[in-house]
Amino acid sequence: MDIKDIGKLFKKNKEGNGENTNVSYEGIISSKKPKKFEKPRLVLSIDMGSNYLKAVEGKLQKGSISVSKLAEVVLPEGAIADGKIINFEVVVNALERLIKENSIKARDVIITTNSSSIINRDILIPAVQEEEMDTVVRYEIQQYLPINLDDYIVQFVVLDEIVDDDGVKLKVNVTAFPERVALSYYNLINALDLDPYALDVSYNAINKLANLGEYTHKEVGLIGGPVAFVDMGAASINVAIFKNGKLDFTRMIKMGGDNILYALSESLNMSIKSTEFIKFKDIDLLSEDEEDEKSKIVQGVINDLLEELERIIQFYNNRASTKIETIFIYGGLSNIRNINLFLEEKLNTRIQRIEDIKNVNLGNNILMNRDISQYLNAIGAIIRL
Repeated sequence: MDIKDIGKLFKKNKEGNGENTNVSYEGIISSKKPKKFEKPRLVLSIDMGSNYLKAVEGKLQKGSISVSKLAEVVLPEGAIADGKIINFEVVVNALERLIKENSIKARDVIITTNSSSIINRDILIPAVQEEEMDTVVRYEIQQYLPINLDDYIVQFVVLDEIVDDDGVKLKVNVTAFPERVALSYYNLINALDLDPYALDVSYNAINKLANLGEYTHKEVGLIGGPVAFVDMGAASINVAIFKNGKLDFTRMIKMGGDNILYALSESLNMSIKSTEFIKFKDIDLLSEDEEDEKSKIVQGVINDLLEELERIIQFYNNRASTKIETIFIYGGLSNIRNINLFLEEKLNTRIQRIEDIKNVNLGNNILMNRDISQYLNAIGAIIRL
């Protein structure tokens, strides 16, 4: 969606701290496609994580993304939690530092995030005229969820047309984004004296990127059925399953890399900061050395995580009467040595770590040596459909 329109929904918070409770809502934000003749726009796309802010400067041009900058900045603990800005001033200062130190020139900003407070549902609605769909979708989603829709920005996309004995119905994917969270991002961009351009959610960003890179196209021969993309972050594991190039299922596991750090810290009597270094350098998930205490600790945490992931995959397979053939992993936790082989053995499913994306061009040799998997959400958000 176009985040510029958020200004029409909210009374701007004069204090600029994202805590304004006097919010005016004037209607649904419409999804806008860039005009075909519009000049490629250089943007700064920011993935709002709990431990890091990941930023990409680049533009979409002729079906490919040209990346000019990749940058990240560490956040103090508690600055962002579950996609929500907790310490506004700290986040502003962190982004100011990132922009200055990396000589970022883009003025238009895209924010992408994920949160358990963001609602995503597939619903069936009667086939109605386009101008009536907004009203029907809002009515139907209210029947599914006991929430006050006036507190959410609602957008939807038609996935399929279904004909049954009751007539023609439309399968619609609905996303409801909390207004207060959107307002805090809007105020954040304004505090940086930059221009708000778009707001995205990570599973939508990765869907666009997967299609751009032909990860979900059956005809390219990579896969023959539904695929899962698993974002292995610090505070959570986000699972997005795509079928025929469209989002079909999402879930969030409230575990991640932080659980490994805490387990190592407690077992080895080390600081959290010290365990961050050894997490990737010293751990081998296929280690059978009984004296390799660190790897054994991490194997235990990953096994707990795997129980949740396996439950999600099995639930989807049963619901869809199919089997996910490939799971693509990315994010910080995917860097642990042999994690793909460890997951394959446990899940009996092909696991592939994403290391490059077709149609994403890195501007120089320095960028080509960077781990692109850490920036996939931000890169995908550059694509405006």
